[in-house]
Amino acid sequence: MAITCEEYNQVCVLTLGADFVGSEVGQARTCVEDLIDKRHIVNFVFDFEKATFVDSEGLEALLMIKRRSEELFGQIKLVNLDEHCRKILEVTRLDHRFECHDDLAAALKTMR
Repeated sequence: MAITCEEYNQVCVLTLGADFVGSEVGQARTCVEDLIDKRHIVNFVFDFEKATFVDSEGLEALLMIKRRSEELFGQIKLVNLDEHCRKILEVTRLDHRFECHDDLAAALKTMR
C-alpha cells in the first residue's frame, strides 16, 4: 500500500499504508526529500496506525529524515505506534530519539 501525505500548516503527515519496510521506506524517503527540496517543509509526523512492524531499513530512514529535518530546524514525530513497533524502538534504544504520541492531534499541538 502507498504512503499518503497531507499537509497541516507547514507540517507534513505521512500515513503509512502498511508495515514500514521495503518500498514503503523508499517512498517515504523520496516524499520527504521532495517536500524539503521543493516546498521547504521540514516538519514531519509519521502515522503508524496501519503498521505493525518496522525493519532496520525503516529505522535507518527515520533517523536520516530526523537528522535532515533537524539540520533545517524542523521536527519529526511518530504517532499511533502499536505495542510491537514501540517494542522495536525500545530494543534498538531509539525510543528516546523520537517523540511519540498516541494520536495525530496531540503531535500537531506540540509542533513549534
